[in-house]
Amino acid sequence: MPPVDAAEGGRFALRGRIVTMDRQDTVIEDGVLYINRGLIDQVLPAAAPPPADFLDVPPIDTAGTAYPGLIELHNHLPYDILQLWQVPRLFTNRSQWGGSSNPDYRRLVTGPMRVLGEDPESMPAIVRYVEAKALINGTTTSQGIALFSNSGSRRMYRGTVRNIEATDDPALPEAKTRIADVEAEDARRFLARLQQPHRLLLHLAEGVDHRARAHFQALEFEPGNWAITENLVGIHCTPLTGDDFQIMAEHGGSMVWSPLSNLLLYGKTADVAAAKAAGILIGLGSDWSVSGSKGLLGELKAAQLASAAAGTVFTDRELVAMATRDAARILRWHEAVGSLTPGRHADIVVIRGLDDDPYTSLVNARDTDITLVVINGVARYGMTELMEQLTPDTSLLEPLPAHASADRSLHLHHPSADPLVGDLTLAEATAHLTDVLAELPLLASRLEKLRIPPLIDDAPVWRLALDEIAPTGSELRPRLPLLHTRTRIPSGPTIAEGRLLVSSLDSLTLDALTASTDPTFLDGIEAQSNLPETFGSRLRALLA
Repeated sequence: MPPVDAAEGGRFALRGRIVTMDRQDTVIEDGVLYINRGLIDQVLPAAAPPPADFLDVPPIDTAGTAYPGLIELHNHLPYDILQLWQVPRLFTNRSQWGGSSNPDYRRLVTGPMRVLGEDPESMPAIVRYVEAKALINGTTTSQGIALFSNSGSRRMYRGTVRNIEATDDPALPEAKTRIADVEAEDARRFLARLQQPHRLLLHLAEGVDHRARAHFQALEFEPGNWAITENLVGIHCTPLTGDDFQIMAEHGGSMVWSPLSNLLLYGKTADVAAAKAAGILIGLGSDWSVSGSKGLLGELKAAQLASAAAGTVFTDRELVAMATRDAARILRWHEAVGSLTPGRHADIVVIRGLDDDPYTSLVNARDTDITLVVINGVARYGMTELMEQLTPDTSLLEPLPAHASADRSLHLHHPSADPLVGDLTLAEATAHLTDVLAELPLLASRLEKLRIPPLIDDAPVWRLALDEIAPTGSELRPRLPLLHTRTRIPSGPTIAEGRLLVSSLDSLTLDALTASTDPTFLDGIEAQSNLPETFGSRLRALLA
Protein backbone atom coordinates (compact mmCIF):
# COMPACT_ATOMS: atom_id res chain seq x y z
CA MET A 1 0.00 0.00 0.00
CA PRO A 2 1.35 3.47 -0.88
CA PRO A 3 2.04 6.14 1.75
CA VAL A 4 -0.74 8.27 3.19
CA ASP A 5 -2.44 10.00 0.24
CA ALA A 6 0.61 9.29 -1.97
CA ALA A 7 0.91 12.79 -3.41
CA GLU A 8 -2.79 12.86 -4.27
CA GLY A 9 -3.19 16.43 -3.03
CA GLY A 10 -3.42 19.19 -5.63
CA ARG A 11 -2.24 22.79 -5.61
CA PHE A 12 -3.73 25.22 -3.14
CA ALA A 13 -2.73 28.05 -0.82
CA LEU A 14 -3.81 28.81 2.75
CA ARG A 15 -3.64 32.28 4.25
CA GLY A 16 -3.45 33.06 7.97
CA ARG A 17 -0.99 33.41 10.82
CA ILE A 18 1.68 30.73 10.34
CA VAL A 19 3.52 29.21 13.28
CA THR A 20 6.27 27.39 11.43
CA MET A 21 7.99 25.60 14.37
CA ASP A 22 11.22 25.88 12.42
CA ARG A 23 14.57 26.15 14.21
CA GLN A 24 14.19 29.92 14.56
CA ASP A 25 10.58 29.66 15.80
CA THR A 26 9.48 31.88 12.94
CA VAL A 27 5.92 33.18 13.13
CA ILE A 28 4.50 34.97 10.08
CA GLU A 29 1.62 37.11 11.30
CA ASP A 30 0.00 37.25 7.87
CA GLY A 31 1.36 34.58 5.61
CA VAL A 32 0.51 32.04 2.93
CA LEU A 33 1.31 28.35 2.77
CA TYR A 34 1.70 27.25 -0.85
CA ILE A 35 1.07 23.51 -1.16
CA ASN A 36 1.57 21.27 -4.18
CA ARG A 37 1.04 17.51 -4.40
CA GLY A 38 1.29 16.89 -0.69
CA LEU A 39 4.34 19.06 -0.01
CA ILE A 40 4.83 22.61 1.23
CA ASP A 41 6.23 24.51 -1.75
CA GLN A 42 6.76 27.92 -0.16
CA VAL A 43 5.89 29.83 3.01
CA LEU A 44 5.71 33.57 2.34
CA PRO A 45 4.27 36.77 3.76
CA ALA A 46 0.88 37.51 2.23
CA ALA A 47 2.25 40.73 0.75
CA ALA A 48 4.98 38.89 -1.17
CA PRO A 49 4.43 37.84 -4.81
CA PRO A 50 3.25 34.23 -5.11
CA PRO A 51 5.53 31.55 -6.61
CA ALA A 52 5.31 31.23 -10.38
CA ASP A 53 3.36 27.98 -10.17
CA PHE A 54 0.68 29.62 -8.00
CA LEU A 55 -0.15 32.74 -10.03
CA ASP A 56 -3.57 31.22 -10.82
CA VAL A 57 -4.19 29.90 -7.29
CA PRO A 58 -5.94 32.43 -5.04
CA PRO A 59 -5.11 31.86 -1.34
CA ILE A 60 -7.97 30.61 0.84
CA ASP A 61 -8.32 32.82 3.88
CA THR A 62 -8.54 30.56 6.95
CA ALA A 63 -9.00 33.47 9.40
CA GLY A 64 -6.93 31.32 11.71
CA THR A 65 -3.49 30.24 12.86
CA ALA A 66 -1.74 27.32 11.15
CA TYR A 67 0.57 24.87 12.93
CA PRO A 68 2.29 21.64 11.92
CA GLY A 69 0.02 18.62 12.38
CA LEU A 70 0.04 17.18 15.88
CA ILE A 71 2.21 14.06 16.29
CA GLU A 72 1.04 11.69 19.02
CA LEU A 73 3.72 9.28 20.23
CA HIS A 74 1.59 7.16 22.55
CA ASN A 75 -1.99 5.97 22.20
CA HIS A 76 -3.69 2.58 22.42
CA LEU A 77 -6.12 3.64 19.72
CA PRO A 78 -8.67 0.77 19.70
CA TYR A 79 -9.47 1.47 23.36
CA ASP A 80 -10.55 5.01 22.48
CA ILE A 81 -14.13 3.82 22.03
CA LEU A 82 -14.35 3.38 25.83
CA GLN A 83 -15.34 6.04 28.31
CA LEU A 84 -13.10 7.49 31.01
CA TRP A 85 -12.56 5.13 33.93
CA GLN A 86 -13.26 6.49 37.38
CA VAL A 87 -10.02 5.32 39.00
CA PRO A 88 -11.11 3.84 42.36
CA ARG A 89 -7.95 4.38 44.41
CA LEU A 90 -4.34 5.49 44.28
CA PHE A 91 -1.98 2.99 42.66
CA THR A 92 1.80 2.92 42.78
CA ASN A 93 2.66 0.69 39.82
CA ARG A 94 1.16 -0.79 36.67
CA SER A 95 0.66 -4.31 38.05
CA GLN A 96 -1.78 -3.09 40.69
CA TRP A 97 -4.53 -1.90 38.36
CA GLY A 98 -4.27 -4.03 35.23
CA GLY A 99 -5.11 -7.64 34.53
CA SER A 100 -6.88 -10.16 36.72
CA SER A 101 -6.08 -8.33 39.97
CA ASN A 102 -8.72 -5.68 39.29
CA PRO A 103 -12.22 -7.06 38.53
CA ASP A 104 -13.68 -3.58 37.96
CA TYR A 105 -11.02 -2.80 35.34
CA ARG A 106 -11.66 -6.15 33.68
CA ARG A 107 -15.40 -5.47 33.58
CA LEU A 108 -15.11 -2.00 32.10
CA VAL A 109 -11.98 -2.16 29.96
CA THR A 110 -10.22 -5.40 29.12
CA GLY A 111 -13.35 -7.57 29.18
CA PRO A 112 -15.26 -5.44 26.66
CA MET A 113 -12.21 -5.11 24.42
CA ARG A 114 -11.63 -8.85 24.43
CA VAL A 115 -15.16 -9.34 23.19
CA LEU A 116 -15.00 -6.61 20.56
CA GLY A 117 -11.50 -7.57 19.49
CA GLU A 118 -12.74 -11.09 18.70
CA ASP A 119 -15.64 -9.78 16.61
CA PRO A 120 -14.65 -9.36 12.93
CA GLU A 121 -17.79 -7.32 12.28
CA SER A 122 -16.88 -4.72 14.91
CA MET A 123 -13.25 -4.30 13.88
CA PRO A 124 -13.89 -1.97 10.89
CA ALA A 125 -16.21 0.21 12.96
CA ILE A 126 -13.65 0.53 15.77
CA VAL A 127 -10.88 1.44 13.34
CA ARG A 128 -13.01 4.03 11.57
CA TYR A 129 -14.27 5.60 14.81
CA VAL A 130 -10.94 5.98 16.59
CA GLU A 131 -9.14 7.29 13.53
CA ALA A 132 -11.87 9.90 13.00
CA LYS A 133 -11.64 10.78 16.69
CA ALA A 134 -7.91 11.43 16.34
CA LEU A 135 -8.49 13.69 13.32
CA ILE A 136 -11.25 15.66 15.01
CA ASN A 137 -8.88 16.36 17.91
CA GLY A 138 -6.12 17.65 15.61
CA THR A 139 -3.88 14.55 15.42
CA THR A 140 -2.22 13.85 12.07
CA THR A 141 0.17 11.09 13.24
CA SER A 142 -0.30 8.44 15.93
CA GLN A 143 0.65 4.93 16.95
CA GLY A 144 -0.98 2.38 14.75
CA ILE A 145 -3.69 -0.25 14.99
CA ALA A 146 -2.48 -3.84 14.80
CA LEU A 147 -4.58 -6.52 13.10
CA PHE A 148 -4.19 -10.29 13.06
CA SER A 149 -5.97 -13.06 11.20
CA ASN A 150 -6.92 -16.70 11.58
CA SER A 151 -4.08 -17.48 9.16
CA GLY A 152 -1.62 -16.36 11.84
CA SER A 153 -0.51 -13.23 10.00
CA ARG A 154 -0.28 -9.77 11.53
CA ARG A 155 -0.17 -6.33 9.96
CA MET A 156 -0.72 -2.67 10.73
CA TYR A 157 -3.82 -0.84 9.53
CA ARG A 158 -3.06 2.03 7.16
CA GLY A 159 -5.61 4.80 6.89
CA THR A 160 -5.82 8.56 6.67
CA VAL A 161 -3.88 9.34 9.87
CA ARG A 162 -0.16 8.68 9.64
CA ASN A 163 0.94 5.50 11.40
CA ILE A 164 4.40 5.69 12.96
CA GLU A 165 4.76 1.91 12.60
CA ALA A 166 3.85 1.63 8.90
CA THR A 167 4.74 4.57 6.65
CA ASP A 168 6.05 3.12 3.36
CA ASP A 169 7.91 6.39 3.02
CA PRO A 170 11.74 6.52 3.15
CA ALA A 171 11.55 10.04 4.57
CA LEU A 172 9.54 8.69 7.51
CA PRO A 173 11.46 5.71 8.96
CA GLU A 174 9.13 3.30 10.67
CA ALA A 175 9.26 3.00 14.43
CA LYS A 176 8.35 -0.06 16.46
CA THR A 177 6.21 -0.26 19.57
CA ARG A 178 6.50 -3.98 20.23
CA ILE A 179 9.40 -6.39 20.52
CA ALA A 180 9.56 -10.17 20.64
CA ASP A 181 9.23 -11.58 24.16
CA VAL A 182 12.61 -13.30 23.87
CA GLU A 183 14.23 -9.93 23.15
CA ALA A 184 12.37 -8.31 26.02
CA GLU A 185 13.84 -10.69 28.61
CA ASP A 186 17.40 -11.06 27.33
CA ALA A 187 19.66 -8.03 27.71
CA ARG A 188 21.99 -8.84 24.83
CA ARG A 189 19.11 -9.55 22.46
CA PHE A 190 17.37 -6.40 23.61
CA LEU A 191 20.51 -4.34 23.05
CA ALA A 192 20.93 -5.89 19.61
CA ARG A 193 17.33 -4.89 18.87
CA LEU A 194 18.11 -1.33 19.95
CA GLN A 195 21.04 -1.28 17.54
CA GLN A 196 18.79 -1.94 14.55
CA PRO A 197 17.72 1.12 12.49
CA HIS A 198 14.36 1.62 14.19
CA ARG A 199 13.16 3.75 17.04
CA LEU A 200 11.57 1.60 19.76
CA LEU A 201 8.75 3.34 21.62
CA LEU A 202 8.36 1.13 24.68
CA HIS A 203 6.60 1.43 28.02
CA LEU A 204 9.19 2.09 30.71
CA ALA A 205 8.87 2.48 34.48
CA GLU A 206 5.09 2.81 34.90
CA GLY A 207 4.28 3.92 38.43
CA VAL A 208 5.91 5.79 41.28
CA ASP A 209 7.31 3.15 43.64
CA HIS A 210 10.59 1.20 43.82
CA ARG A 211 9.16 -1.62 41.73
CA ALA A 212 8.33 0.79 38.90
CA ARG A 213 11.79 2.37 39.08
CA ALA A 214 13.38 -1.08 39.08
CA HIS A 215 12.03 -1.51 35.56
CA PHE A 216 14.39 1.26 34.46
CA GLN A 217 17.27 0.12 36.69
CA ALA A 218 17.12 -3.33 35.07
CA LEU A 219 18.40 -1.77 31.84
CA GLU A 220 21.85 -1.87 33.52
CA PHE A 221 22.57 -5.45 32.47
CA GLU A 222 26.27 -5.33 33.50
CA PRO A 223 27.97 -2.89 35.89
CA GLY A 224 28.11 0.39 34.00
CA ASN A 225 26.59 -1.06 30.81
CA TRP A 226 23.08 0.04 29.93
CA ALA A 227 20.64 -1.29 27.35
CA ILE A 228 19.86 2.23 26.20
CA THR A 229 20.64 3.83 22.85
CA GLU A 230 19.21 6.74 20.88
CA ASN A 231 16.62 4.27 19.60
CA LEU A 232 15.01 3.79 23.01
CA VAL A 233 12.02 6.05 23.57
CA GLY A 234 10.65 5.42 27.06
CA ILE A 235 6.92 5.90 27.54
CA HIS A 236 5.91 7.29 30.98
CA CYS A 237 9.18 7.14 33.02
CA THR A 238 7.21 8.35 36.05
CA PRO A 239 9.54 7.26 38.93
CA LEU A 240 12.86 8.23 37.34
CA THR A 241 15.19 10.49 39.34
CA GLY A 242 17.49 13.22 38.10
CA ASP A 243 20.37 10.71 38.04
CA ASP A 244 18.25 8.26 36.05
CA PHE A 245 17.40 10.87 33.46
CA GLN A 246 21.06 11.82 33.26
CA ILE A 247 21.97 8.21 32.46
CA MET A 248 19.20 8.07 29.88
CA ALA A 249 20.39 11.30 28.26
CA GLU A 250 24.03 10.20 28.19
CA HIS A 251 23.00 7.12 26.19
CA GLY A 252 20.78 9.09 23.79
CA GLY A 253 17.36 7.98 25.07
CA SER A 254 14.22 10.11 24.88
CA MET A 255 10.77 9.89 26.47
CA VAL A 256 7.04 10.25 25.90
CA TRP A 257 5.08 12.12 28.54
CA SER A 258 1.43 11.25 29.29
CA PRO A 259 0.71 13.50 32.28
CA LEU A 260 -3.06 13.07 32.62
CA SER A 261 -2.95 9.26 32.62
CA ASN A 262 -0.09 9.30 35.13
CA LEU A 263 -1.94 11.66 37.46
CA LEU A 264 -5.23 9.77 37.26
CA LEU A 265 -3.58 6.46 38.17
CA TYR A 266 -0.68 7.42 40.43
CA GLY A 267 -1.35 10.98 41.59
CA LYS A 268 2.03 11.98 40.13
CA THR A 269 3.69 12.33 36.77
CA ALA A 270 7.29 12.21 35.59
CA ASP A 271 9.82 14.65 37.03
CA VAL A 272 9.90 16.63 33.81
CA ALA A 273 12.03 19.35 35.40
CA ALA A 274 14.78 16.76 35.93
CA ALA A 275 14.25 15.35 32.45
CA LYS A 276 14.55 18.82 30.91
CA ALA A 277 17.66 19.59 32.97
CA ALA A 278 19.27 16.38 31.70
CA GLY A 279 18.54 17.37 28.10
CA ILE A 280 16.00 14.61 27.44
CA LEU A 281 13.95 15.09 24.28
CA ILE A 282 10.25 14.81 25.20
CA GLY A 283 7.16 14.03 23.14
CA LEU A 284 3.52 13.78 24.18
CA GLY A 285 0.88 11.06 24.16
CA SER A 286 -2.67 10.95 25.50
CA ASP A 287 -2.33 7.19 26.26
CA TRP A 288 -5.99 6.17 25.78
CA SER A 289 -9.49 7.38 26.61
CA VAL A 290 -9.69 5.00 29.59
CA SER A 291 -7.31 7.07 31.72
CA GLY A 292 -6.32 10.00 29.55
CA SER A 293 -7.37 12.76 27.22
CA LYS A 294 -9.58 12.38 24.17
CA GLY A 295 -6.63 13.44 22.04
CA LEU A 296 -3.40 15.36 21.89
CA LEU A 297 -5.14 18.74 21.99
CA GLY A 298 -6.50 17.84 25.42
CA GLU A 299 -3.17 16.41 26.58
CA LEU A 300 -1.48 19.73 25.86
CA LYS A 301 -3.72 21.29 28.50
CA ALA A 302 -2.91 18.60 31.06
CA ALA A 303 0.79 19.13 30.29
CA GLN A 304 0.43 22.89 30.77
CA LEU A 305 -1.19 22.40 34.20
CA ALA A 306 1.37 19.78 35.25
CA SER A 307 4.22 22.02 34.12
CA ALA A 308 2.82 24.94 36.10
CA ALA A 309 2.43 22.76 39.21
CA ALA A 310 6.10 21.75 38.94
CA GLY A 311 7.26 25.37 38.77
CA THR A 312 6.44 26.30 35.15
CA VAL A 313 8.96 23.90 33.69
CA PHE A 314 7.94 24.52 30.09
CA THR A 315 6.78 27.50 28.12
CA ASP A 316 3.77 27.04 25.87
CA ARG A 317 6.15 27.16 22.91
CA GLU A 318 8.05 24.19 24.34
CA LEU A 319 4.79 22.30 24.89
CA VAL A 320 3.75 22.88 21.26
CA ALA A 321 7.20 21.66 20.18
CA MET A 322 6.61 18.39 22.05
CA ALA A 323 3.61 17.71 19.81
CA THR A 324 5.27 18.85 16.58
CA ARG A 325 8.99 19.53 16.03
CA ASP A 326 10.39 17.53 18.96
CA ALA A 327 8.10 14.56 18.31
CA ALA A 328 9.37 14.53 14.73
CA ARG A 329 12.97 14.65 15.98
CA ILE A 330 12.32 11.68 18.27
CA LEU A 331 11.09 9.68 15.26
CA ARG A 332 13.87 11.01 12.98
CA TRP A 333 11.13 12.55 10.84
CA HIS A 334 12.23 16.15 11.32
CA GLU A 335 13.36 16.59 7.72
CA ALA A 336 9.87 15.61 6.50
CA VAL A 337 7.27 16.73 9.08
CA GLY A 338 7.01 18.67 12.33
CA SER A 339 7.45 22.15 10.86
CA LEU A 340 5.80 24.28 8.20
CA THR A 341 8.79 24.81 5.95
CA PRO A 342 9.42 24.23 2.23
CA GLY A 343 9.87 20.61 1.28
CA ARG A 344 8.02 19.21 4.31
CA HIS A 345 4.88 17.13 4.00
CA ALA A 346 1.80 19.32 4.25
CA ASP A 347 0.48 18.12 7.62
CA ILE A 348 -1.35 21.14 9.04
CA VAL A 349 -3.74 22.07 11.84
CA VAL A 350 -5.54 25.42 11.75
CA ILE A 351 -7.02 26.98 14.89
CA ARG A 352 -9.62 29.73 14.84
CA GLY A 353 -8.32 33.24 15.52
CA LEU A 354 -5.28 35.40 14.91
CA ASP A 355 -4.80 37.13 18.27
CA ASP A 356 -3.03 36.23 21.51
CA ASP A 357 0.27 34.42 21.88
CA PRO A 358 0.57 31.95 18.99
CA TYR A 359 1.70 29.06 21.19
CA THR A 360 -0.74 29.66 24.04
CA SER A 361 -3.50 29.86 21.43
CA LEU A 362 -2.91 26.23 20.47
CA VAL A 363 -2.42 24.92 24.01
CA ASN A 364 -5.64 26.62 25.15
CA ALA A 365 -7.66 25.82 22.02
CA ARG A 366 -10.84 23.78 22.45
CA ASP A 367 -11.77 21.10 19.95
CA THR A 368 -14.39 23.56 18.65
CA ASP A 369 -11.55 25.91 17.67
CA ILE A 370 -10.08 23.47 15.14
CA THR A 371 -11.14 24.70 11.70
CA LEU A 372 -8.97 22.56 9.42
CA VAL A 373 -6.80 19.43 9.50
CA VAL A 374 -4.68 18.59 6.44
CA ILE A 375 -2.59 15.44 6.00
CA ASN A 376 -0.14 15.23 3.12
CA GLY A 377 -1.91 18.01 1.30
CA VAL A 378 -5.41 16.54 1.61
CA ALA A 379 -8.01 18.30 3.75
CA ARG A 380 -9.33 15.62 6.10
CA TYR A 381 -11.43 17.51 8.65
CA GLY A 382 -12.63 21.03 9.22
CA MET A 383 -15.29 23.64 8.77
CA THR A 384 -17.52 22.63 5.90
CA GLU A 385 -16.94 25.91 4.08
CA LEU A 386 -13.18 25.29 4.00
CA MET A 387 -13.53 21.59 3.26
CA GLU A 388 -15.72 22.27 0.24
CA GLN A 389 -13.13 24.68 -1.17
CA LEU A 390 -10.34 22.12 -0.70
CA THR A 391 -12.12 18.93 -1.80
CA PRO A 392 -12.62 18.57 -5.57
CA ASP A 393 -15.34 15.94 -5.14
CA THR A 394 -17.54 17.25 -2.35
CA SER A 395 -19.68 14.10 -2.47
CA LEU A 396 -16.86 12.47 -0.50
CA LEU A 397 -17.43 14.76 2.47
CA GLU A 398 -19.32 13.46 5.50
CA PRO A 399 -20.99 15.95 7.84
CA LEU A 400 -20.05 15.67 11.49
CA PRO A 401 -23.30 15.62 13.49
CA ALA A 402 -23.88 17.09 16.93
CA HIS A 403 -20.75 19.24 16.94
CA ALA A 404 -20.75 22.03 19.51
CA SER A 405 -19.63 24.68 17.02
CA ALA A 406 -20.18 25.54 13.36
CA ASP A 407 -20.72 22.85 10.73
CA ARG A 408 -17.79 20.46 10.32
CA SER A 409 -17.10 17.81 7.70
CA LEU A 410 -14.79 14.82 7.37
CA HIS A 411 -13.07 13.47 4.28
CA LEU A 412 -12.23 9.84 5.06
CA HIS A 413 -12.12 8.47 1.51
CA HIS A 414 -8.70 7.19 0.50
CA PRO A 415 -7.80 6.04 -3.04
CA SER A 416 -5.95 3.05 -1.56
CA ALA A 417 -8.23 2.48 1.41
CA ASP A 418 -7.71 -0.65 3.45
CA PRO A 419 -10.40 -2.99 2.08
CA LEU A 420 -11.30 -4.09 5.60
CA VAL A 421 -12.66 -0.61 6.31
CA GLY A 422 -13.18 0.79 2.82
CA ASP A 423 -15.59 3.72 2.69
CA LEU A 424 -17.38 2.90 5.92
CA THR A 425 -18.72 6.21 7.19
CA LEU A 426 -18.27 7.58 10.66
CA ALA A 427 -22.06 7.60 11.06
CA GLU A 428 -22.24 3.88 10.21
CA ALA A 429 -19.36 3.08 12.56
CA THR A 430 -20.96 5.11 15.35
CA ALA A 431 -24.32 3.34 14.95
CA HIS A 432 -22.69 -0.09 14.98
CA LEU A 433 -20.56 0.58 18.05
CA THR A 434 -23.44 2.17 19.92
CA ASP A 435 -25.50 -0.98 19.36
CA VAL A 436 -22.83 -3.57 20.18
CA LEU A 437 -21.69 -1.77 23.34
CA ALA A 438 -25.28 -1.56 24.54
CA GLU A 439 -25.69 -5.30 23.89
CA LEU A 440 -22.20 -6.32 25.02
CA PRO A 441 -23.28 -9.29 27.22
CA LEU A 442 -25.31 -10.70 24.32
CA LEU A 443 -22.38 -10.31 21.91
CA ALA A 444 -20.03 -11.94 24.41
CA SER A 445 -22.36 -14.90 24.82
CA ARG A 446 -22.66 -15.32 21.07
CA LEU A 447 -18.90 -15.17 20.52
CA GLU A 448 -18.33 -17.77 23.23
CA LYS A 449 -20.24 -20.25 21.08
CA LEU A 450 -18.79 -19.08 17.77
CA ARG A 451 -15.13 -19.67 17.09
CA ILE A 452 -13.36 -17.88 14.24
CA PRO A 453 -13.21 -20.43 11.37
CA PRO A 454 -9.92 -21.73 10.05
CA LEU A 455 -8.52 -20.21 6.89
CA ILE A 456 -10.64 -21.17 3.89
CA ASP A 457 -9.92 -20.40 0.25
CA ASP A 458 -7.25 -17.83 1.14
CA ALA A 459 -9.84 -15.53 2.71
CA PRO A 460 -8.54 -14.69 6.19
CA VAL A 461 -10.74 -13.24 8.91
CA TRP A 462 -9.13 -10.19 10.48
CA ARG A 463 -9.50 -9.04 14.07
CA LEU A 464 -7.91 -6.51 16.38
CA ALA A 465 -4.56 -7.43 17.91
CA LEU A 466 -5.08 -5.77 21.28
CA ASP A 467 -2.42 -4.57 23.70
CA GLU A 468 -2.40 -5.14 27.44
CA ILE A 469 -4.85 -8.06 27.61
CA ALA A 470 -2.99 -11.35 27.28
CA PRO A 471 0.50 -12.58 26.31
CA THR A 472 0.86 -12.56 22.51
CA GLY A 473 4.52 -13.37 21.92
CA SER A 474 5.36 -9.69 21.67
CA GLU A 475 5.90 -7.12 24.39
CA LEU A 476 5.27 -3.40 24.83
CA ARG A 477 8.14 -3.11 27.32
CA PRO A 478 11.53 -4.64 28.17
CA ARG A 479 11.48 -7.24 30.96
CA LEU A 480 15.14 -7.48 31.90
CA PRO A 481 15.92 -8.89 35.36
CA LEU A 482 17.61 -6.69 37.94
CA LEU A 483 21.38 -6.94 37.88
CA HIS A 484 22.01 -7.61 41.58
CA THR A 485 19.27 -10.15 42.33
CA ARG A 486 19.67 -13.88 42.67
CA THR A 487 16.30 -14.88 41.28
CA ARG A 488 16.69 -12.99 37.98
CA ILE A 489 12.93 -12.40 37.86
CA PRO A 490 12.01 -10.24 34.84
CA SER A 491 11.15 -6.65 35.72
CA GLY A 492 8.06 -4.77 34.66
CA PRO A 493 4.35 -5.44 35.16
CA THR A 494 2.79 -8.81 34.50
CA ILE A 495 -0.20 -8.93 32.14
CA ALA A 496 -2.39 -11.92 33.01
CA GLU A 497 -6.03 -11.35 32.19
CA GLY A 498 -7.44 -14.75 33.11
CA ARG A 499 -10.73 -16.24 31.96
CA LEU A 500 -13.44 -13.83 30.87
CA LEU A 501 -16.84 -14.36 32.50
CA VAL A 502 -19.69 -13.18 30.31
CA SER A 503 -21.78 -12.62 33.42
CA SER A 504 -19.32 -9.94 34.57
CA LEU A 505 -19.95 -7.67 31.57
CA ASP A 506 -22.34 -4.73 31.48
CA SER A 507 -23.83 -2.65 28.72
CA LEU A 508 -21.57 0.31 27.93
CA THR A 509 -21.85 3.69 26.22
CA LEU A 510 -19.62 4.70 23.31
CA ASP A 511 -17.15 7.43 24.25
CA ALA A 512 -18.00 10.75 22.60
CA LEU A 513 -15.64 12.15 19.98
CA THR A 514 -14.84 15.43 21.72
CA ALA A 515 -14.67 16.89 25.20
CA SER A 516 -16.88 19.84 24.31
CA THR A 517 -19.81 17.53 23.49
CA ASP A 518 -19.31 15.14 26.42
CA PRO A 519 -20.50 16.36 29.84
CA THR A 520 -19.93 12.83 31.18
CA PHE A 521 -16.22 13.14 30.42
CA LEU A 522 -15.98 16.63 31.90
CA ASP A 523 -17.82 15.55 35.06
CA GLY A 524 -15.58 12.49 35.27
CA ILE A 525 -12.39 14.54 35.03
CA GLU A 526 -13.49 16.82 37.83
CA ALA A 527 -14.49 13.85 40.04
CA GLN A 528 -11.19 11.94 39.73
CA SER A 529 -9.88 11.42 43.27
CA ASN A 530 -6.16 11.08 42.47
CA LEU A 531 -5.73 14.41 40.70
CA PRO A 532 -4.02 17.20 42.64
CA GLU A 533 -6.38 19.69 44.27
CA THR A 534 -8.16 21.94 41.72
CA PHE A 535 -6.42 20.17 38.79
CA GLY A 536 -9.65 18.55 37.61
CA SER A 537 -11.72 21.72 37.75
CA ARG A 538 -9.04 23.74 35.97
CA LEU A 539 -8.65 21.10 33.27
CA ARG A 540 -12.41 20.96 32.82
CA ALA A 541 -12.48 24.73 32.31
CA LEU A 542 -9.79 24.46 29.62
CA LEU A 543 -11.61 21.64 27.80
CA ALA A 544 -15.24 22.75 27.97
